[in-house]
Amino acid sequence: MGNTNPTQGKNKPPTAGSRPSVRIDDGLAADLADIMGAGDITFADAVRRAVGQLAEIYRTAWAHEVCPPGTAPVVLAYQLGRPRPPMPVAGGYDASDTRPPRPVGRLRPGPPPAAQLRPTYADTMIGRRTPTAPPARPDAQRPPRA
Repeated sequence: MGNTNPTQGKNKPPTAGSRPSVRIDDGLAADLADIMGAGDITFADAVRRAVGQLAEIYRTAWAHEVCPPGTAPVVLAYQLGRPRPPMPVAGGYDASDTRPPRPVGRLRPGPPPAAQLRPTYADTMIGRRTPTAPPARPDAQRPPRA
């Protein structure tokens, strides 16, 4: 007989264009209701935003060596802000639009506070301390003034 649980052993990410399914329990339904109630957001948009935000947290943690790649980082805190008002839309070829072009690609946030950094990473940021003391200054050898 075949596998009785069709989802067993499928820990691979879905490919682009596939249509994965997910069973919605009470907790997920409540979470989706909160996200979708914050504006004109569809189910697919809510899932895309939530998964994208979590993936960006993972990528940032791995890029700054907070945890080893392939492991889930622990989110200790987050910072919230009010949404920015939408920018006025100008025509595609409007010469009055003097805003600088938006950068292409993604910018990673800065590293987390130093208390969370591993010592090897902090040493490369600050510079390694020399194990020997610096040479004595000549003026420090003089006797103190009277």
